[in-house]
Amino acid sequence: MKANAERVGPAVPSKRLVVGRAAWWIAKPRARPPAPLTLMAAIREEESAARKLSFADAVKDLLQNLSFHCYGKLVEHGRGIQERFFWLICHITALTMLIAFVWGTYKDAADELVTTLYDPLYAVSKVPLPAVTICSQNRLSRRAVWRYAQELSSKDPRKRNATYFYTELRAFSLYYGIDENIDDERILRLQSLLDQLDTRPHDLFFNPKERLRILTPKCSDILISCRLGGRPFDCMQEFQQTLSSFGFCCTFNSNGRYHFFGVDMGLTLTLRAAVDDRFINKNDQDGFAIALNEIHNYPDPQSGGVTVRYLKTGRSTYLPVRPQILETLQEARRIRPAVRKCRFWDEMPHNFTRRYTFSKCISACRAHSIYSLCQCLPFQLPMHYIGGATGRLFCTLQHMQCLRHYTFKWMNVITSRDYVPGLEHEMEDALYCPHCLPSCSEIRYNVRGAGALTLRNPFGNMTNVHDGNISSPGNNNYGHDSSELAVVRIYFAETHIQYFRQIIKNDWYEIFSTIGNICGIIAGFSLIGICELLFFVAKQLWHAYKAERKSELFHTHCHTPRRSRARTRANGRAKATQQRQPMELLILP
Repeated sequence: MKANAERVGPAVPSKRLVVGRAAWWIAKPRARPPAPLTLMAAIREEESAARKLSFADAVKDLLQNLSFHCYGKLVEHGRGIQERFFWLICHITALTMLIAFVWGTYKDAADELVTTLYDPLYAVSKVPLPAVTICSQNRLSRRAVWRYAQELSSKDPRKRNATYFYTELRAFSLYYGIDENIDDERILRLQSLLDQLDTRPHDLFFNPKERLRILTPKCSDILISCRLGGRPFDCMQEFQQTLSSFGFCCTFNSNGRYHFFGVDMGLTLTLRAAVDDRFINKNDQDGFAIALNEIHNYPDPQSGGVTVRYLKTGRSTYLPVRPQILETLQEARRIRPAVRKCRFWDEMPHNFTRRYTFSKCISACRAHSIYSLCQCLPFQLPMHYIGGATGRLFCTLQHMQCLRHYTFKWMNVITSRDYVPGLEHEMEDALYCPHCLPSCSEIRYNVRGAGALTLRNPFGNMTNVHDGNISSPGNNNYGHDSSELAVVRIYFAETHIQYFRQIIKNDWYEIFSTIGNICGIIAGFSLIGICELLFFVAKQLWHAYKAERKSELFHTHCHTPRRSRARTRANGRAKATQQRQPMELLILP
């Protein structure tokens, strides 16, 4: 025994294992790792962690910690029901006032543009002279009509004399709105003759526009002397024949390159209305109609933007022009035309010769209505207003009855329909042009303080320039009676004018600042508080979405094992059935 003990050796002292504190130390290396959580347990654990607060508790927590003023008093501990009801009424009243003020601010900001006085002393020397259109009250020349009557007589197969046609041609007064009390049968008979005798090879019907251009008094017969800025100039080089609502007229400064002011620095014209050449007179008196309008505009007084004055022969008329400039800044282009209530010159370029004006738009709207109702276009209106000359027909004498029928409609134009008691029928019968808006930038030429003096010696201080030949002053050089002459002086009456600008009333940052001030004063709102409220709403929506997704996952997990087990059982029963079937024995001979 002793030998065995000696053989074994001395006893080894027992050792204790000390658990280390290192992160990698495993306290129980032989212990089984924790069993992984099932899917349902994981879902329940996440739901319990996510939903620590109910929705009501979350709202209470929001109100207690929200940056908005006094909302925590609604859920503050220790306050009675009466005090909480009082604070609720206060908050409802504040929110109602806030909505009212913010809506009023928005409605006020909807009027985007505001007109301000940009320069009260703008030099008039920088403003171009208006386009001056001169139209004779004698619409047709008697000599030209007589020559035309002779031409028709020579073509007439029945050989009727020129006097017959000269008398019948008085029906042409209907083209200018002058009623000569001619019965419709005579008018239609004359139109039938014109379709037969005065039709060009490429025309199917009589072309009144070209014929009336030939019959209108020429500019060389009307203009006797012209002077601009105290210097004479050739009238025929600066005046050109153009169309207006009066018919064919003579227009000066259509490109707007002249800038002068003062009585002696303006435009001075001497005009002649020959008494022996009168055939159709608008007002049964000799004289002229002068239209002043912005350049690139169609001179139509019925469409607006045109100032018209009438001159009498035997008088010297002074027309002091007082222009007024209205300009809209380019920043307003980002605003829709319906909101800013105006159009720039390059908007809607179609049918306006690449430059929009309010007068052109109204004239084009009237032209479309005339062509739709009467299937023709009056010769005074430009053809491009209705989309070109292909297949179009100018109004002839046979269309006059239709034109007279709708005169009231085309003379009354509205761009917006507002209810006015007592004018319901007039509003329905008027021409409605909703797409025509005022021009954003324009120059308005107003004539105020016009005067006329009896004409005594119109050429005493003037020099005539005609066809490049300069004549000495004096009335006898022309051989005209002063009763046939009219002198007009068109000039800027002031050295400085008012310059107006339309600017954006409230930019986005101004509207934002105004609404922020209102919200801060009335309800104590701030941008941080709004962010808190939005974060709360987004968080609640996210929790609701996650709960819905987990619910769908739970239902899918519960039904899938049942279906798989049922499928396995069905397969097992099918195999067992196959195994229990008897085997067939095949015996070979």
